Amino acid sequence: MAQDSVFNSDKELLVIGIVYTILSAIVFPVYVLIIHALHSRHDLRENISYKLINLLNYCDVSQAFCHFLTGLFLIFPFFTVKIEFFVRIVGCTANTLWLATFVIIAILSCTRIGIAFFKTKPTKWTIWMIISLTIGGIYIFIVWVVGCITQNFQLAGPSWSYDIKVKYAGLFADLELVLCFPTLMLSFCSYILIIYSIYSKRRISRVSTSSLRTEVGILVQATILTTYMAILITLWHNAESWFKMTNFTLASLNCMWILFSHLNSILLIATNKGVRNELMKPFCKRYQSRHTSRLGPLSHVSSTMAVEKL
Repeated sequence: MAQDSVFNSDKELLVIGIVYTILSAIVFPVYVLIIHALHSRHDLRENISYKLINLLNYCDVSQAFCHFLTGLFLIFPFFTVKIEFFVRIVGCTANTLWLATFVIIAILSCTRIGIAFFKTKPTKWTIWMIISLTIGGIYIFIVWVVGCITQNFQLAGPSWSYDIKVKYAGLFADLELVLCFPTLMLSFCSYILIIYSIYSKRRISRVSTSSLRTEVGILVQATILTTYMAILITLWHNAESWFKMTNFTLASLNCMWILFSHLNSILLIATNKGVRNELMKPFCKRYQSRHTSRLGPLSHVSSTMAVEKL
């Protein structure tokens, strides 16, 4: 390949960049359909849980866009030379969006607990929700602003990482672990409690088994995502001591990050009949006259039937 070519002269990085762009791009139409499905019904639009779900969806698709740009940076390496400041901002943005998912997941888990056990209204924002979102939003905004100003995130070969040479970068890396693992434990435990609540109410009042099946589906979804996220975080922060740092190793870790958005969308569709039906409406006439699964306003036992990411 000619030395003055705009394409990366390192064929390995060129191929990795192409893989990144393809993996990231294919998830865009899926999320467009999912977000449209959650916006298309009034009962879902007004439900707090589904509003939080869509925040997660927006974070996922935005991360995918950042990964798409990452692929372009590898394919056309002159970007990392001529506009390195922007390149680092893209990496910092992707990482901040990843952290934002944990904040939303934690609030989502607490919201479901409130609906299931404390009769929190599913369509009304409570003070603690607003305060939690405000504090979480401020923290995420600070992380993003500091990262953009200090340029503490770098594209090292085919993978993003904190630039430890930058002041306080190590501190922000440690804060990730403090935020992520407790959030994952909170999320998973909340679903176990909700399953117990549904099962207990079913034994007492003979509630339809569909409620229990729905919550079991949520638990399966939560288990898979929680496990995947925990493994990804563990590998990401211990890769240098556990593996030989080659382009393949770094690309594999970054692909795990990219595929997280795919896993989210697949599980959301697989475990949520209502979303599946909404997605099928534009493509299948028989769905036009059928009402989708009953995922309406959450109340009493049905209040725990909202299907979200975690």
